[in-house]
Amino acid sequence: WFELACAHGDRDHALCGNQPGSLVVHSALASRSSVLMDLDDDGDLDLVTAEFGDVPQVLVSDLADKRGAALNFVKVKLTGTTSNQDAFGAVVTVTAAGQRWVQVHDGKSGYLAQSRLPLYFGLGARTRVEAIEVSWPSGHTSRLAGPLPVNGLVEVTESAP
Repeated sequence: WFELACAHGDRDHALCGNQPGSLVVHSALASRSSVLMDLDDDGDLDLVTAEFGDVPQVLVSDLADKRGAALNFVKVKLTGTTSNQDAFGAVVTVTAAGQRWVQVHDGKSGYLAQSRLPLYFGLGARTRVEAIEVSWPSGHTSRLAGPLPVNGLVEVTESAP
């Protein structure tokens, strides 16, 4: 955080506007890592940062409250059997309304951090998933044909060869 002297030397600063006195501005000091997850399970991603020399910051998104039904998503939880159990290294492709999204399941999001599983795919206004395809580290491929549910969790377990 820092403080602006809006009545004196900082009066021309964009954040002061016409505010008299001083203004305390809170911000990250030096984030060392961050993780994305849906902490409140409302469909939008929240952020937790680890600050250097300070307590973590938890930034909870209210996008779902503001956008309502137009915020659609699908979470994909993978379980490996031939591949590693967490399926790290898998490539997941989600297809909805002709649009494709691809993510590599690596669990990383920052230095010394791991985002919460499952994988999250924001779908915008799209209301159904046509297919989910998983290319497993073992070389196998799984395909779930739609329509698949949105705004929830889809679990995919690697099938034996």
